[in-house]
This record gives sequence, C-alpha cells and structure tokens, in this order.
Amino acid sequence: MNARIIGANVLPIIENRFRFLVDEYGFTLAQTSDIPTGAWYRTPRGAVIVQYDLLRDAALDVIVEEKISGESHLLTEILEFALPGAERRTDVRDPEAFAAEVERMRSLLVRNCEDFLLGDVYAFRTRFREALLVKHCRRIASDEFDRGDARRSARLYSALRGYWSDKDREGHRRSLEKIDRGPHLRALR
Repeated sequence: MNARIIGANVLPIIENRFRFLVDEYGFTLAQTSDIPTGAWYRTPRGAVIVQYDLLRDAALDVIVEEKISGESHLLTEILEFALPGAERRTDVRDPEAFAAEVERMRSLLVRNCEDFLLGDVYAFRTRFREALLVKHCRRIASDEFDRGDARRSARLYSALRGYWSDKDREGHRRSLEKIDRGPHLRALR
C-alpha cells in the first residue's frame, strides 16, 4: 500500500497546468490555499474554477461558470453523457495520481470547452444542451421532493430514467416510498 498522500497545498501544480487559461485565453487568476484549495480563473464573460478538497472526497473538480446567467457546471457532470471516461474521480490522494488527474481535467477542459473559453456561451450551451437539461431536471426533481411534492418528484425522475445515476435512482425510490406512505398515514389520522 502506498502511504504517500499529497499535501494540502496543491496550488503550484494546478497553477502550472492551468496557466494556459491566462496565457492563451486572457483569464486572470485568484487563488486560495484554504480548504478546499481553489484557483479561480476569471474573465468578464465567465470563470473556470479548479478546486481540490483533501479533507472531503479528495476529488479535483473543474467548474465552468457563466457570467450572464450565473450558472456553474461541474465539467465531469456536463461531459458524462457525451464522453465515456469523463466521470468524476474521488480519493485522488497519491501525488502521482493527483498529477495525472490534473492533466486529465486540463485535457477534458481544452478538448471539450474551447467555445466557453473563447467566450461563446451560446455554442457551449448548444453543444451540451442534453446534459444541461438533465442537470436542471435533476435539480427540479430534488427541489420538488424537498418541497413535499413526491409525485412530481417521481415523475421528473422517471423522465430521466435513461440518464439515471445512483443518486437519481435513490431519489426516485425515496419519492415512491413517500407516495406509498402518504395515504396510509392520512388514514391513521
């Protein structure tokens, strides 16, 4: 078993591999070494945020944030349908594994989001329309469950059946359980 774990300050590695955002696309850089460690690459049109949380699930997350709408999207979440192998990886603690993950995320961003990096949010949204719709539907299904409308939540999760993640499957199951319990609880009152 490899006992080496990467230190909390991973910013030099992130800054080195994502420097192209400043050099080639005109972003500016702001950083924090707090946990989670983060680097924010900003332009007037949007941002790319690179975060690593050693204390939570030790995943390197790259987030693209649209300035106009204020929406942010986890890179792995928008690529999950279009690109096999783009899933979010957790427990990246070994220094070599971390370096490889930084390179993988950099490569995914460059190959798949150049329109966003160039400021063409419309082309970015068009390209990832399906993933963005699924993301919004998931959020609404979860919100409906939280508001107490389990039927609507279950219908929304059912509409996503072809895209289900484990979390979606669990949300659908919880919604159905809440629907099933509803009439019985009312009859007892």
